[in-house]
Amino acid sequence: MRTSWRLLTAGLLVYLLFLLLNFPAQRGARFLQQQVDGLALQTVTGTLFSGRAGRLQIQEIVLGPVSWSFRPVALLTGRLEYHLDFSGPLIKGGAYAGVGLSGTVFGRELDMALQPDPLINQFSPLRVETAGAFRVRAERFQLVDGFPQELRGQVDWTDASIVDPVSLELGDVALVLNSEGEALTGQISNNGETGLAGDISLTPTRDYRLELILAPGPDTPAEIVDMLEGFAEARPGGGYRISDAGRL
Repeated sequence: MRTSWRLLTAGLLVYLLFLLLNFPAQRGARFLQQQVDGLALQTVTGTLFSGRAGRLQIQEIVLGPVSWSFRPVALLTGRLEYHLDFSGPLIKGGAYAGVGLSGTVFGRELDMALQPDPLINQFSPLRVETAGAFRVRAERFQLVDGFPQELRGQVDWTDASIVDPVSLELGDVALVLNSEGEALTGQISNNGETGLAGDISLTPTRDYRLELILAPGPDTPAEIVDMLEGFAEARPGGGYRISDAGRL
């Protein structure tokens, strides 16, 4: 009996590999776009085993080109798993992604470097231009209806600065990410002369809340302080509270 089960399992694995080697990636991309809200894949070539999309976009965030390669060894643990490689001008890095036995979509060992503007302007009440570099890391997470859950990660913004509409040096900024219930939350801090601290939250329905305290330092330009006095709430100790909420 055990021999029969082993032969059956081996036969199923071989059949699955055959499908992956020959199944067109374009058909797989159409299926994924139907399953994940806000996902768009363009210029798709190759197969499900190994292929490439010239453009990957999630909601309003363009992730650029992505290529994938199947990891057959993951089948031994009952998972379909791929290695993803991002190689566009705005985002570079990689991650593993796949589907478990229960049908849950997961990601792990995500490590990407990206330009900060696209992400910051998703939440900023003012359109800004920035300098510096983002590094996004997450050990593991799950996607439920296209939204990350059970996530622990961090975003580091090195040599952070705002270039336009004002000039502001922020030093190194860290955003520590955690899942709390269904929501994704983050705590922001920095080590610059101009202090930055606060919280951000995002729900599966794309509702967000942003609470920041910006504390001008001795080198903070006078026009920054004037601007903060015009639209932010002054707090005891010389800080200014910036609050925003809405839906992405």
